[in-house]
Amino acid sequence: MIANVEVLLRKIDDGVGQVRAHYEADLASEQLSDDLLYAIRSVVQDCQSALDWTATGINAKFGKSKQAPYFPLAKSPAEFSAELDKQIRGLAQSQPDIAAVIERHQPYQPRKTELGYLRALSRVNKHQDFTAQTRQETREISVASAEGQVGYNEHVRFVRGGITFGPGGRLTFGPGGQVGLGAGPPTLQGVPVNLLTQRPQPSRRITAQEIVIVEWQFADPPVPVLPTLEALARQVREAVAELRQAASL
Repeated sequence: MIANVEVLLRKIDDGVGQVRAHYEADLASEQLSDDLLYAIRSVVQDCQSALDWTATGINAKFGKSKQAPYFPLAKSPAEFSAELDKQIRGLAQSQPDIAAVIERHQPYQPRKTELGYLRALSRVNKHQDFTAQTRQETREISVASAEGQVGYNEHVRFVRGGITFGPGGRLTFGPGGQVGLGAGPPTLQGVPVNLLTQRPQPSRRITAQEIVIVEWQFADPPVPVLPTLEALARQVREAVAELRQAASL
């Protein structure tokens, strides 16, 4: 089974390519095609299988679990030890170096957030005819000056003395991007935000542009389809590669 993981990794890359191929066309038509749905489903299932098959190979060589394990995925460091022992019993004691590699590929680690979505996406795509994608429009404001650029979407609210973030709220910084916080309204590139309009005050120092971002989004978790699948593909490949080397699989 472990030899087939390379095949899965190639299928994941091919699947992400298929998602990209259909993504923009389906956005333009505002219809989610069967081809795109199938490509999404394939990527999710193959990512889950690549991790699970790797865990099975590790368990067969070092673990004591009698049933084929799932790849351990924990929400926090406090939950990791129990989840690892549940899936690959005895590994932490017999092979702490391999256990440490598995912990490096957990959703609570930096740049590994998408791994935490995998099981939920796999269950939805397996049991609900993979229909949990919606077309989402998000308005984003880009504020640019000679010094740099900063952006925010409609789920960010500026208040006196601070900033609040609703679900999906995003504040982005380009080179030289600046946000100022003090007792009054926040400033973007040195220009105060009008708290009623949630836009920067008119100023010759800046150019403010409203952009409508259209994307397909999973219903649960509510994350964008393409960036999430691209990140999952990368994170799964990294995890499998490091674990196969550490465990000599």
